[in-house]
Amino acid sequence: MEAHKKPQADDKKDDAAAKVAELEEKVKQLTDLAGRAQAELQNAKIRMEKDATDIRKFASEMFLMKLIPTIDNFQRAFSHLPDDLKSHDWVKGISAIEQDLMKQVTDAGLKPIDALGQKVDANKHEILIDGPGEKDTVVEVLENGYELNGKVLRPAKVKVGSGN
Repeated sequence: MEAHKKPQADDKKDDAAAKVAELEEKVKQLTDLAGRAQAELQNAKIRMEKDATDIRKFASEMFLMKLIPTIDNFQRAFSHLPDDLKSHDWVKGISAIEQDLMKQVTDAGLKPIDALGQKVDANKHEILIDGPGEKDTVVEVLENGYELNGKVLRPAKVKVGSGN
């Protein structure tokens, strides 16, 4: 009878060893899965932080786009100001308001595109006419362009040298 019990003990040992091996494989799979999930979570966190930074950086874009025509109007008005009114207190007050507006939009990240004398850049310049001057160089800015944190909101409208 004891001979008969020994094979059952070996079977139980083999079953236990198989179960341990199966459980070890399962632990290895779950550990690998947990590691990948942790890496995915870290990548998602990095993407979310970048997206949040971009949203904060460009949240004011639509508002600033609406202000650009007002900025243009101030600049046109001051460029046509008669000499006899330049020292008038009322004009000085309006000029101070315009300067404050420009400081506020600059602090928000809006800046004019520096175009005059630059080589033409299709991303930053919209060529309206050409004329005498160094070829492919901006010789006159007809309307300022603007960038917001490096992103072109409106290209500068320019006159470009034709090489004549």
